[in-house]
Parts: sequence; structure tokens; C-alpha cells
Amino acid sequence: MKLSINYFNTKIFLSLSLVLLFFNCNKTSSREDKKESIFYIDSISFYIKKSKNTSLNFKERRQSLLNAYTLNTVLEDSIKNENLEEIINQVYNINDKSLCYKINRERFKLSKKIGDTLGIGRSYFLFGHYYLERESLDSAYQAYNIANKIFEKLKKDYLSAGMLYGMADVKNEITDFTGSEKLVFQAIKKYKKLNKNTSLYLCYSLQGNNYLNLKEFNKSLFYYNKAAEHLEKAKFKNIYIGYNFNNTGLVYEKMGKHKKALEYFQKALDDYYTKNNDPIMYALLLDNFTYNKFKNGDTIGVNKTFEKALRIRDSVNHISGIVINRIHMADYFSFKRDTTAAILQLKEAKKLAISVSNHRDHLVSLKMLSKLDKKNAANYLDNYISLNDSLQKQERAIRNKFTRIEYETDEYIEETKRLTTQNILISVIAAIVVIVLGLLYFIRRQRAKNKELLFEQEQQRANQEIYDLMQKRQTNLREGRQEERHRISEELHDGILGKLFGTRVGMGYLSLTGDQEDVKEYKSYLDELQGIEKEIRDISHALKNNILKSDNSFVAVIEDYLSNQSKVHGFNYSNKSKKDINWAEIDDKLKVTLYRIVQEAIQNVVKHAAANNVTLVFSKTEKQLHLNVTDDGKGFNSTQGKKGIGLKNMEARILKHYGTLHLDSKEGEGTSINISVAI
Repeated sequence: MKLSINYFNTKIFLSLSLVLLFFNCNKTSSREDKKESIFYIDSISFYIKKSKNTSLNFKERRQSLLNAYTLNTVLEDSIKNENLEEIINQVYNINDKSLCYKINRERFKLSKKIGDTLGIGRSYFLFGHYYLERESLDSAYQAYNIANKIFEKLKKDYLSAGMLYGMADVKNEITDFTGSEKLVFQAIKKYKKLNKNTSLYLCYSLQGNNYLNLKEFNKSLFYYNKAAEHLEKAKFKNIYIGYNFNNTGLVYEKMGKHKKALEYFQKALDDYYTKNNDPIMYALLLDNFTYNKFKNGDTIGVNKTFEKALRIRDSVNHISGIVINRIHMADYFSFKRDTTAAILQLKEAKKLAISVSNHRDHLVSLKMLSKLDKKNAANYLDNYISLNDSLQKQERAIRNKFTRIEYETDEYIEETKRLTTQNILISVIAAIVVIVLGLLYFIRRQRAKNKELLFEQEQQRANQEIYDLMQKRQTNLREGRQEERHRISEELHDGILGKLFGTRVGMGYLSLTGDQEDVKEYKSYLDELQGIEKEIRDISHALKNNILKSDNSFVAVIEDYLSNQSKVHGFNYSNKSKKDINWAEIDDKLKVTLYRIVQEAIQNVVKHAAANNVTLVFSKTEKQLHLNVTDDGKGFNSTQGKKGIGLKNMEARILKHYGTLHLDSKEGEGTSINISVAI
């Protein structure tokens, strides 16, 4: 019993190794390059890569994986499912079992949703390992069994072999060593075809353990030697060397060949990797070596070495290891006839075995106590018999349950096949019905469209005739407006302006006497009349030159206006407007607005800026027309104070065309007006 427990201490590591091999095989790496998800895919890859950095602590690596998991939720199902596989792999590597189980459940649901049978199988595998670590053996076996059926159906031999190994491991746990033996041989058959040396090492090691527990020691040695042969060919053999020597040593210990056992335990202790990287295994080997040393008749330093192994196991809180360590020490104290010390060690071992439900070592401690503690021997023996009977009943019940699980799993697979076939049939029928209905709808819809097309053609001809009439009417209206503008221009220039000029000149010859204030006011009215004459002249010229005419004369009008204003008010100007603007395509109302804004801007320059130079630029982008008027005048603080009437007028004008106006001015640095409007 003691030997199988020693082997059990190594099984967790071997089982973990198989899972890592499982994850590193058959990964899908194809991903569609979709523009809308490339950012998330790159970010997820970054966080997964970061989680592999072993220099980071557990919390940092876990947080990176949580970040990847969160980002993954926004992707489409197929890509999400691929990413979940990699995230689960890394979560497993950092040994966060709860998070691994949570993500695996989501992957399982998603795989079922999108019909990813391989993903469903992998999810069942991980469920099995999760249950195995929690010693829920029936659930673990059921999950492994379902996964194996799926992988066999998909002809995934490597994955199927992994499930057979997992099921054999569970059978070994419930002491169904014959059942485990059968499953291991099935796994070995698949692994041999694939030449998987590390997996073959694990299988042969498990087979050696089965025969060890069946007390077939020669067979056990044979399979441990087979395991060693494949270990020599394995890629990461350094990790397993110590375990292989330990297993062989345990067989010789069970055979009572303690001297031979010591040779193998010593080889394992000399292994560099085990000594420096695996404290649990090192303490196990130290304990086994010391135990066989005293069994071989050498008791020098035995107690001291036992204590050293116990301290290491205490430091890593390896309870099962502490239990067997104390049982070995009790055996040693019993040999030294220190019954009190032996009983103390056994009581502590029994207490710890109960705390972790280690029934096997609990039985060992009870049996030894019944022999050493004469006073309470009967009580310990009764407890031993009661516990042993209970465990045997429990093992029989579990074996029966496993048989039922295998049967129910086969029924489940068959039912799934039936439902799948039924669903496919329903889907095909539904698809045919939808196609027929779709064709009928399409034919009916096409007929209706043909009728609509004929109607639209007739309507289009009628619309064209109406449009031609409207165009002719618009042409007549434009010609009438043109004639009217010329008439008004001539009336303003030849009639009103002439009369107004004559009146002003006549008033200028009057000799006005009176108060100085009256004379000054009289002269201001004469100046005002002169200004009115100028504005009428400008309007007359504008009408005469026809700024609304849809050609490049608009630029000429702007040029004339700038030229006249620069001569009158003494400033230099520069018109740098782009020549690629087709003014014929610009709306007449917009041209009038732009002309008025230029007028307003120049008036502001004359009245307030005292500028020496003015620059005007018209430019065009694909969908906008831009106007920029810049001067080098006094400028002002555009961030303070209220806007003047001129600026408000400009803003009001351009807003009617849904444009924007931006003013930039600083004291002493001039002013820049930028206007943009859609065309």
C-alpha cells in the first residue's frame, strides 16, 4: 500500500504533463483578416503573449489573460472560439483552475452553438481533468469517455489516446487496475502509430504502476524499463528522469530488495533537474531513500534525513507527503523500540490523512497503531476493519457506476447522432420549402417590377417634357431679370446719380453764414451726399457688370472692387485666388453673398485696421469653397469683447448657406477671416 501511495505523489505531475502535451498539439491557427476586428485580434495576441512572460508574477499574468478574454467577447463566434482555445491553454499554464473552468464552460457553449465538434470534445477533456483534480472521479471518467467517443468519430487518434490515458488514470485511482491496464494498452496502440515518445513514457509508467499494485513485480519492472526507453527519445526527458528512477526503486522496495532500490533512489537524487527544480519530488526521493536505507540495516543518520524531508514537505504544505513521511518515521521508531515516538508519529499521520481524505494512508496508520498501541489496539483494529469494508463497498459502487456511465455515454452518443440526423433532415426540408417560396415570391415580384418599369418609363417621358418647359421658362426669366438690371443701372447712374451730383455741386457753391457748428454740420452733409453718390455708383457698376453672371467676370468684379478701394484708401492688395474654380458652377446667390462679405471685410480694413497690405484668396477643395481675407493692420483681441455689426453681418450671410466663418486676430498682428461653404 505504501508503495502505491508514493507513486501517487508523482501522478499529479505526470497528469499535468499529458494535458500540456494535449494543448500543444493540433492547434488551429487560421484566422480571417477582417478589418473591423483586426485591432481586437492584435490586442488579444499581445495580452496572450504577455501572459507567457514568466518574469511577471501570477496576478500580472492572470490580468493579461482576463484582458484578452474581455476583448475576445466582441469578436464573431468562429474567431472567438479559436482565441478561447489559446486563452484556456495559458490559464491552465498559470494553474488558475477556477478561471480555466469558467472559460472552458463558455467555450463549450460556443462550440455547441457553432457546431464545432472538435471544440466540444476538447471542452469535455478539460472538464475531465478539472473533475479529476477535485477527486470527482465519476464526473471525470464520464467527461473523458464522451470526449473519447467524439475524437474517435473525428479520427483524431492523438486526442483519443489522451482520453484513454485519462480514463485509465481514473480506473487506477479506484483500484480497478485490470480496467486501467486494458485502457492503457488501447492508448499505447494509438501513440505508437504517431511515434509520441513522451506520451508513450507516461502510458508505460502508468502500466508499470498497475502491475505494481497487482503485485506482478516482473511485469511492473518490464513496463518501467519500456517507459525508460521512450524517455531517452523524448524531447523533455530531464523533467521525468527522477520520476522514472523512483518508480523502479519502488518496485524493488516492494520486492524486499532494498539494496537494489537504494541504487535507483540514489540515481534519482543525483539528477540535477529534480534536485534544483522540484522540491516535492526531491523530498519524496529523500524519504524513500532513507526508508530503504534503514530497511537495509543502515540506521546512521536516518532520523536526521527523515526530518530534512519532513521540513521540505512542511515548507510546501505537501500534506500527503507529510503523512507517508511520518508513517516511515513511525516504522523506524518502532524498529528502534521507541514505541511512544512511533505512536505519536502515527497519530499525527492519521490526523493529517483524515484531513485530506487520504483513506489509504489512514488505513496504514490504523493498522500500525493496532499493533503498537496495545492499550487501544482493539479500537484501532475495529476502525481499520470498518473503514476498509466501507472503502471496498465504495469502490465496488464506483466501478458499477463507471460501467453504467460507459453504457449511458454510448446511449448519449447514439441519441446525439439520431437528433443530428433528424435536425439535418428538418433543415434540408425547411431549406427546400424556403427556396420554393422564394422562387414564387421572386416571380411575382419580377412581374410587379416589370409593370412598375413600364409606368416609370411613361412617367419619365412626361417629366422630361415638363422639365423642358420649365427650362425654357427659367431662361426667359433670366433674360428678363438681366434686362431689368441694366435698366435699373442706367436709371441709377444717368438719372438719380446725375441729379444728386448736380444738387451737391449746387449746394457747394452756396455761401453759408452762421455759427461754426452749423457750417461744420453743413459740410458733413455734403460729405454724406458724396458717400451716397459713391455707393449708388458702385451698385450701378455692379449691376452693369452683372456679378450674378455665371462666368469668370465674378473674379473681374472682385478685382475691380479691390483696385478702386486700394486707390481711394491708400493700401496695397494682392488677389491670389486659384484659377481652377469654375464660377459658372457656383450658385448665383452664393456669389452675391461672397461679394458682400468681401465688401464688408474691406470696409472693416478701411475703418478700423489702418492696414498697409490686404491679401484675398479664393480656393476650392473637392466639396467646399474657401475665402480668406488677411490684413497687416492693428488687429484686436478676438477672444474678448463683443463682435461688431460688420462681423455679425458676415456671419449671418454665410450661415444662410450653411457655411462657417473663423476669425483670427491679435493686437498688433493683423486680422485673418476664413470662410468655408459647401458647393
